[in-house]
Amino acid sequence: MLKESYEKFNLWAEKADESIKKELIEIKDDEKEIIERFHKNLEFGTGGMRGKIGAGTNRINVHNVARVSQAFSNYLKKQKDFPSIVIAYDNRHFSKKFAEVAAEVFAANNIQVHLFKENTAVPILSYAVRRLAADGGIVITASHNPPEYNGYKIYTSDGSQAIPEKIKLIIKEFENIDFFDGIKRIEVKKAKETEKISFVENSLIEEYLDEIESYIRSLNPLLKNNLKIVYSSLHGTGLKPVTEILKRLGFEVYVVKEQMEFDPNFSTVKSPNPEDKEAFEKALNLAEEKKADLVIATDPDADRIGIFERTDKGYEDFNGNEMGIMLSNFILNKMKEHMSLPGNGIIIKTIVSTDMIYEIAKDYGVEVEETLTGFKFIGEKMEKYSKSSQKKYIFGFEESYGCLANTHARDKDAIIAAALIVSLASDLKNKNKNIREYLEELNKKYGYYKEYLMSFAFEGVQGNRKIIKIMDDLKKEPPIKIGDNKLIETIDYSKGHNNLPKSDVIELRYGKIKLIVRGSGTEPKIKFYILVKGENSEESKTLISLGEDTVSNIVQG
Repeated sequence: MLKESYEKFNLWAEKADESIKKELIEIKDDEKEIIERFHKNLEFGTGGMRGKIGAGTNRINVHNVARVSQAFSNYLKKQKDFPSIVIAYDNRHFSKKFAEVAAEVFAANNIQVHLFKENTAVPILSYAVRRLAADGGIVITASHNPPEYNGYKIYTSDGSQAIPEKIKLIIKEFENIDFFDGIKRIEVKKAKETEKISFVENSLIEEYLDEIESYIRSLNPLLKNNLKIVYSSLHGTGLKPVTEILKRLGFEVYVVKEQMEFDPNFSTVKSPNPEDKEAFEKALNLAEEKKADLVIATDPDADRIGIFERTDKGYEDFNGNEMGIMLSNFILNKMKEHMSLPGNGIIIKTIVSTDMIYEIAKDYGVEVEETLTGFKFIGEKMEKYSKSSQKKYIFGFEESYGCLANTHARDKDAIIAAALIVSLASDLKNKNKNIREYLEELNKKYGYYKEYLMSFAFEGVQGNRKIIKIMDDLKKEPPIKIGDNKLIETIDYSKGHNNLPKSDVIELRYGKIKLIVRGSGTEPKIKFYILVKGENSEESKTLISLGEDTVSNIVQG
């Protein structure tokens, strides 16, 4: 590993971009750093290619972006003679630069490029791929990761992130391409002159917002302006579309001014992640000042959403499973009211998301289908049912604060989610209720389901080995009990399960407790999902606590 890493280092020191060469000079005597940067290539996971920005094969940089773009170009040209692609980017360090490098490669490969003019939300890219009938799309983003990260998400013609079987074909192309030779590029300026690169018109974003507004008003035609809302984009791309859709629906929106700026350092938060309560600090301060009913935040690429609601106890938050449950029930109930509930309706969730949805869907005569973790699998099923008309897609969600209603896109969409949450809260306020009370009603009716995620980061080569060992140990000798709950079944998804693609995931079933374990596809982490169902809220909390203790022992063991 050391010899190979140094060989790659020396090659890059000779051939790389000047800025990359300067960075390599700084680490030339740091053996550990050289190994970290060159011991492997960045890999595609559940959310695409993602890594720290910097020099090296295991970093995001102009050479890695160009190489991946050439690989994707080769793939697209094998599908079609004259393909087209849409390119979007967020506000992170080098995002615009990386987007332009990608555009140069696609254009040089005779692929028509539709490039967004400014920072753009992920769901708008997904919509644009479909609206422009493009053959693919990419977004330069690292979602909610720390500022030193960036990434490269690949989308196929259906507007969803590329599924593993297609990613494998792109990786095959990638592995046959040198970082410095055999990559075609043409300067952006020249490509524009030859019309190989054109900008996406602002009218497309308006059409996207029109479609969301139309969906919300069809669902809730009597929507009233009865809420005060505080919103933060956490320095990201949700600012314009979220505020615009809420204003279109007639609501008063107070924006957290300190977080309006497209700041790639995310200076006002420790983490630009709406799953993190600390990210809401400034928004909650503004909410107190304005006596706001609802507080909303979206992550930098605007595909995830988090919320707080004002209650008698102060501002309370809701997790991704709770939002998924409440919005599912809200949509189903509205469809039933309007007699538009399809007889072949389906809700799609990931395997690590709450099982409570089965109870709700059954009550409305709707099916539920599961996918592996990653919204691209939900998008894949949406496309399948769209073509076959076998099922009518209603809603899809995952526990990690992402969901999608309507069929305008094929990726999770925090913009339509914000509109739905506001619509639900408005409806409830008309009935002198709030979201917390609504959730409690659902618990009383369908059961006290509760979920908890424990995530552990293990950096570098040694960290990767530890993750592999934990997974292997769980397959061979999982804990036989969690509290009084005995192990009933072990499901190893790497051997296949329920016709899902094989994946390195383990599911352990212990009566009232289910434990699902997987390595993150985009970060050096291992994740443990604890899912329980209790007779009441207290029992659910106790079961979660038992699960936490077990997970801690597994990780320490």
